[in-house]
Amino acid sequence: MLKWTLVGLAVLVALVVGALVALPWLLDTPAIRTYAAQAASHALGRPVKFGALSISMLPLPTVRLRGLEVAEEPSFGPGPFVTVSEGRMRIRIRPLLRGRVELADLTLKEPRIHVIEDAAGRLNVATLGGGAPPAPPGPPRVGAARPGPAAAGAALISRVRIVDGAIDYQKAGAKSTAFTLDDIDVTVTQAAAGEPLHVSGSAQGQPGSVKLSLAEGTVSVAPGRAFGDAQLRATVDIEARDVAPAAALFIPTPSLSGPLEGRLEVSGTATRLTATGAVAFDRLTLSAQQPRCPEPKRRSLTLDDVQVPLLYTPAQLESRAVQGKVAKGTVTFRLTVAPGPPRVARLRDVTVKGVQLEPVLVDYLCQRNAVTGPLDLTGEASLRLPEMLPTLNGSGRLRIGAGRVIGPDLLHALGQALALTDLVSGVLDGGRSGSRPGSGSPLTFDSIIASYTITNGVARTEDLVYQARNLRLTGAGTYGLVDGRTAMDVVMTQGGNRVKARVAGAPGALTIVPTDVRIKEPKDLRKTLDRLFR
Repeated sequence: MLKWTLVGLAVLVALVVGALVALPWLLDTPAIRTYAAQAASHALGRPVKFGALSISMLPLPTVRLRGLEVAEEPSFGPGPFVTVSEGRMRIRIRPLLRGRVELADLTLKEPRIHVIEDAAGRLNVATLGGGAPPAPPGPPRVGAARPGPAAAGAALISRVRIVDGAIDYQKAGAKSTAFTLDDIDVTVTQAAAGEPLHVSGSAQGQPGSVKLSLAEGTVSVAPGRAFGDAQLRATVDIEARDVAPAAALFIPTPSLSGPLEGRLEVSGTATRLTATGAVAFDRLTLSAQQPRCPEPKRRSLTLDDVQVPLLYTPAQLESRAVQGKVAKGTVTFRLTVAPGPPRVARLRDVTVKGVQLEPVLVDYLCQRNAVTGPLDLTGEASLRLPEMLPTLNGSGRLRIGAGRVIGPDLLHALGQALALTDLVSGVLDGGRSGSRPGSGSPLTFDSIIASYTITNGVARTEDLVYQARNLRLTGAGTYGLVDGRTAMDVVMTQGGNRVKARVAGAPGALTIVPTDVRIKEPKDLRKTLDRLFR
C-alpha cells in the first residue's frame, strides 16, 4: 500500500512540475499583458504601458515586465510620471492550479518618479488614483484566449518592494530638479483588501546624502479616492554627515556645515503632509567670504549644541525654541518660515545671553568699527531668504557689558571733535601721542544700553546710553547694517561738561561735528580724558 501511495505522489508531483514548466506555453501572454496594463491603469488612474512581458515558472511562477511607464497628467507636461526598469509579479500557486492567474508580490527595480509642483502649488501626485477608468476585466484563465468576466479586485498584491528607486522634485518651468530622493529601498505590505498599507524602508536625500529611515509607516486609501487624499503616518529618522549641500538650497550664504541627526513624526495626506519632531547639531559652523577681512578672507563662526524642535505644515515651517551656544553665550528663538514666494523667515522670542561680541563682529564679520563685550538682547525680527540683511525688519532691546570700542573711524572721528577745543588739544598733545584717538587705542566702557527698531536693514535707536567711568554718552539716530552708514546725534556729559555732536558718514569717512560745547569743569574733563585714552 505504501509503495502505491509513494508512486501516486511521485506521479502527482511530476504532473504538477510538468504543468508548471509547460504553463508559459499554455498561458495566453497577450491576455495577461492586457490584463496587467489595465489593472495598473485602473489602480493609478493613469495610462500604463510596458515594453515587454515574459513568464517564468521556476523557482516560483513570475510575470516579468520591462520598460514600464506611467503617463503624466497632461496639464503637467508630456511625462512620463513614472518609469520602471523592470517589474516582477509573483503568481499565486493555488489559484494557478485551479486555472486562474492571481498576482501576489510585486518588485519594482529602479523606478523613477517625477514629482512636479505647478505655479499654484498643486502637485502632479494629487490626482493619482482618482478618476480611474472602468474596472479591468478579471485575471485570465490558463489557456484562455481573452480575459474572463469582470472581477475587480480579484488580484490582491499583498507585498510591493521598491529597489534602487528615485524621486525627483521640480517646480514647473524650472530648468533642474530642486532635490532628489535616491537609493530608495521600500517595502509595502497589506494584510487584506481594504486594510491600511504598511511601509518601511530607507532612502538618501540629495544633495547632501541625507539618510532617511522610515518605520511604522501606514497608508490608508479610501475606495474611489485619489492617492493625494490617502492618510499617511510614519516615523522618519534623519542623519547626515554634513548638512552643507542641503542647507545651500535654502541659505546660499553663509554656508552651514556640520553633522545632523533628528526624528520626525509625519502625518496627513500625500499632498498636505505635516511633521513634528526635532533635529540637532553637535556643532554647526557658519562660513563666508568676508571681503573686508585681511587674509584669510573666509571666516567661520561655530555654534555648539544646536537644538531645533520642528513643526512643519504646508503653510509654514515652525520651530519651538531653537537653542544654541555661541561665543561663550546662548541664543534662543522661535523660527517660522513661509514657503512663499517670497520665502519669509520670522524670528520671535529672540533671547541672547552673554554672547561675546569680539568673535562675532571682529573675528568673523571683520567690522571696521565695532564694540566688544558680552551681549544680552531680547527682540523679534523678520527677513526674506536668501537676501537676509537688506530685508531685515524687527525691534528689541540690548545691553552690552564692559568692553571697548575698536576701529579707526570712531577713534579718529572722536579725535576730530575733541581737538576743536583748546582744552582737549592740550590734554591730547601732552606728550602722549600714542594715546590719541585715531591711533588705534580702544575706548573702554562699562555698558551700552539701547532699544532699537530695524527697517529694511537700517537700525534706529532713540535712547542709546554709553556709560564709561565718569562719562556718559547718549545717542539717537540710524546705522545701516549693510553699508555701515551712520547718522546719529550724540550728547557726551561728564560732571558739568557737555558736548553735543553729529556723527555721520560711511566706513572710512566717518566724521563727528560738535554742535554745542559747554565746559564748566575743565579739571574733571581733563581727568576723564586721561583715563579714557590711556
